[in-house]
Amino acid sequence: MLLEVAEFRQSVESDLDGLVTGLQAETCRRGEAEASAWKSSLPAIADVLRDPALAKFHLLLGGGRSGDVALEYRLPASASWADVVLLGRGKEKPAAVIVELKDWNTRGDRPGPREALIHHAGRDLSHPSDQVRGYVEYCRRFHSAVLEDEATVSGCVFLTGSESAPAYSQAPHEDLVAEYPVFTRHRDDTGGRFPKHLASKLARPDRRFAARFADGKYQQDRGFVRQIGAAIREKKQGPFVLLDEQRAGFERCLHVIEGVLGLDARNAASTENEKAVVIVEGPPGSGKSVVAAQLWAALVDRVEKGSVVLTTTSVAQRRNWRHLFEIVSGKREAAGIVVGANSYNPGITPTWIKSERERGAVLEIKNWKRCLAHFAKRGSTCRCVDDAFDVSIVDEAHALIDPSVPGKEGVAPSGWAMHAGPQAWHIIRASRVSVFLLDGEQSYRDNETTSPESIERFAREQGVTRIERVSLAGAQFRCGGSVEYLRWLDGAFGLGDAKPTSAAWSPGGFQFGIVDDPGALDEALRAKIGAGKSARLLASYARPWATKKEPAPHRVGAPKDFNLPYVRDGERRAWKRIWNYAPEEDYTLFVQAPAGSKMHVDPLCEVGCPYVVRGFDFDYVGVLWLSDLVWRKDRWVANLDHIHESAWKNTRSRARKEGGDGPNGRDLVRRLQRGYRILLSRAIHGAFVWFEDRETREHVESLLGR
Repeated sequence: MLLEVAEFRQSVESDLDGLVTGLQAETCRRGEAEASAWKSSLPAIADVLRDPALAKFHLLLGGGRSGDVALEYRLPASASWADVVLLGRGKEKPAAVIVELKDWNTRGDRPGPREALIHHAGRDLSHPSDQVRGYVEYCRRFHSAVLEDEATVSGCVFLTGSESAPAYSQAPHEDLVAEYPVFTRHRDDTGGRFPKHLASKLARPDRRFAARFADGKYQQDRGFVRQIGAAIREKKQGPFVLLDEQRAGFERCLHVIEGVLGLDARNAASTENEKAVVIVEGPPGSGKSVVAAQLWAALVDRVEKGSVVLTTTSVAQRRNWRHLFEIVSGKREAAGIVVGANSYNPGITPTWIKSERERGAVLEIKNWKRCLAHFAKRGSTCRCVDDAFDVSIVDEAHALIDPSVPGKEGVAPSGWAMHAGPQAWHIIRASRVSVFLLDGEQSYRDNETTSPESIERFAREQGVTRIERVSLAGAQFRCGGSVEYLRWLDGAFGLGDAKPTSAAWSPGGFQFGIVDDPGALDEALRAKIGAGKSARLLASYARPWATKKEPAPHRVGAPKDFNLPYVRDGERRAWKRIWNYAPEEDYTLFVQAPAGSKMHVDPLCEVGCPYVVRGFDFDYVGVLWLSDLVWRKDRWVANLDHIHESAWKNTRSRARKEGGDGPNGRDLVRRLQRGYRILLSRAIHGAFVWFEDRETREHVESLLGR
């Protein structure tokens, strides 16, 4: 939302409710907590902007308008929103100051265990200064106006709900706050320190830069991304090494991209506007993610001006990919290389749909192309234009949303505006070359509806003639390198063309053990951890996530998601665990187990689900095969009373109405099978399994020839 400073101050004084309603419409964040925070924060920032210390300059944002401030500015090609951006010119160059607003009561807060964490309201959260540091670093490396104008970008924090916050600048936060200062609502700050800080960053207006910043696009700092590319290519060990079929697949992808982008004169595109789509298919462990990373690294060194991005399809995947890039490169800003699939939305939002319907427009999800045409006709600002990226490399593309699939129009979209149509369609539209890496048998949630065939159809609809399909089916870098194990797993579930067979993989290739109780899972995995191996406990959603909103789920006496009774040697015991703890949706805590996390101390203190671990692997896994998917007589059955996956809400409801034996019930069985396939294919060396249901265990044992 763009407002003149005078208009903003007047709105705060005379129509604060209307201003907050507008912000809710702009950001689609309509909760009462958000509204309450804005109603507290906005008058506070207006008070700072009213201070005489700011009278010597005014802020610009937008052509011809003076004294502007950007509220809730969305960073280009990002799901992140900066609360306030003040724009102008410093002593020598254009300048932007990003202000993070926090309506927090800081009473009782303590310094956090790490520089980037603060102990607030009983839990460790991101320090606001670290949050704004992320926005600043992103703009410095990936904002077109900042790069082209060589602008300076700085940031600070305004704690609008408190007059004192000593913990925020104490050790270990001193250096962080020195660069990204924290101001409170105390009069010494609002009437002195804060206005003086802003005045030190912004000396006078700069209309041109303000307009360019507001219209800024995602653009990569070439020198920066080349450094990261070199770090990935030069790694002789680690997660991004290409082998065998991966190398052949990589070369085939590179051949197509080189031709379209004119990087190879012998294979040049016939026209400057030619586009291409590459579909890379492979089962779990075939190395799709490695191909994605190496492809990105190879291209950033050769693409002179455009952008090459790695696109993700879930929050868990995006967080973990960003973390991996940061580890490999040693640079925090490397996270900006990874963009979410939602970033390809041209700008269609639920608010826009509602306003257009009020004008009389007939807009329906099933006619999403009419929605796009109406959007263009209305002259609405496009957030993600055609060919915005040179290359988009989409990992886990089977999780892309396609609301045009019959029966999936109303499925929870995870932030995607369903009226915009299929995500894959927009990725193709917004990219010169789109590379989709997928496994059709890993589509797990209700809204994961994209297939290789639909991607090909979308490409042809947009006039793409260069469509290449690459198979990694012969490669296997997990599961002891055993292609046979994956075939057995697919046969056990009847996935693809595989038929049920007795186990045929070599005894030394992959360890598959069935244990008698949950405690034995711990014992088997702790022996491996003691030998220096990585291990995780996994399960499908056959237990509700009772601790999801619990601020400290590991504390003694806190409720547990898993409470599994069992008897050993005549003694009654109970096995207790929580689901993967993910404050602020930070799933790296489970997958990467960084230093300082509970998982780093004990890798078996939590249980991960298919959504979190899909795309990642560990040396050993322990799988809780619970009662959501069971074998009964001659078939697999979905036990509706044990299914708690929130992303299957619609399908589960329909299956219950059918009595469990209709098309929706069969769909649930297939999705459960895919979920267990994901869990049972995460291990590099071995998997241990405990079965809650006896008949299901006996059936699997029979498939193992036992």
